[in-house]
Amino acid sequence: MKYLIIGAGRMAIGAVHDLLSLKSTSDVHVTDKEGVAIKEMNLRFQDDRLHTYSIHADEKEQLMPLLEQVDGVLSAVPYDFNLRLTQWAIEHNCHFVDLGGNFRVVEEQFKLSHKAKSAGVGIVPDCGLAPGMASVVAAQVISKFDKVDTLEIRVGGLPVNPKTPLNYRLIFSVHGLTNEYIEPSIILEEGKIKSVPSMTEIESIEFPEPLGKLEAFYTSGGTSTLPMTYKGEISTLNYKTIRYPGHCEKFKTMIDLGFAKEEPMDIGGTIISRRAAFERLLEETLTFEGEDVTLIRVSAQGIKDGKQKKIQYQAIEYEDKKHDLTAMMRSTAFPAIITLEMLVDGRIRDKGVLCQELSIPPDLFLQELEKRNINFEINESSL
Repeated sequence: MKYLIIGAGRMAIGAVHDLLSLKSTSDVHVTDKEGVAIKEMNLRFQDDRLHTYSIHADEKEQLMPLLEQVDGVLSAVPYDFNLRLTQWAIEHNCHFVDLGGNFRVVEEQFKLSHKAKSAGVGIVPDCGLAPGMASVVAAQVISKFDKVDTLEIRVGGLPVNPKTPLNYRLIFSVHGLTNEYIEPSIILEEGKIKSVPSMTEIESIEFPEPLGKLEAFYTSGGTSTLPMTYKGEISTLNYKTIRYPGHCEKFKTMIDLGFAKEEPMDIGGTIISRRAAFERLLEETLTFEGEDVTLIRVSAQGIKDGKQKKIQYQAIEYEDKKHDLTAMMRSTAFPAIITLEMLVDGRIRDKGVLCQELSIPPDLFLQELEKRNINFEINESSL
């Protein structure tokens, strides 16, 4: 099988590692606008199946020869590029997945479903951790019940050794981070779709030591298509991001002060948006070395075998030191590649633009995660 990865950042490194571990992979093509990223990719993976190119994600004419020869495409660039990349993948009959991050873009992608179906390809937006893996795990949890009343998804990527003042380390795109914090969160409340402000409704959440007590709060994107899929079936469905205590209040103060607004401002004769300047500062301040951990908890309450039950799936994932892969790289890139591989080899049979919770076989997906040493602890209890 032949694959194209657009973007050569952290998540792309995890994706290349995973693809090169598959015997079915014959070629992996990687493009990026940054020559440094391409050089680092080549130094890291000395494999004849890897081919790299200095191509920007919006250069269609240069991407076309690659799209014509691959079976599947992963977009590992910011969500701003995903709609046009989806269109180009459909034009060249390529299966396509992306790491998502903005549901307004996803809504536009779904408008292309008929074209994708006619081309005989599957398009799966919002792959990765959350949205992504969390949606498939949610479908698995839901399948265990006769009727689900409440579904809660709690996910976070944290530094093992936090540093003040935000107790956070950048482990994925800073643009994606600010998007999660400023866009509204889409939830189900009393069976109806509702939009609520992000960085609100802080709750206390506890994990085994040494993590201990943490906080979780609404952020955007994590529910993806789940509210639309389960509208009217599940009363309460929501997603919250996990952080160390105090993070939300401090970060929200900066947002409330206007640091993340798109309005331009003049800095020494250079016109730049407030958000771009803010993100640059965050990138400088929140980039530091150290181990990270990914926390995933999906829990549901409802009726099973005529009784009120609660079922919880939980994973605590650390970095792979042997292969120099962060926890976030593993828990974001691996699910995306699993989905892409399943599209290419036909284990995902549906065509068009697809909802993960409806089209990805959750049992097979979880088996693939286990092969990659991502394991969920399952707990069931009576209420």
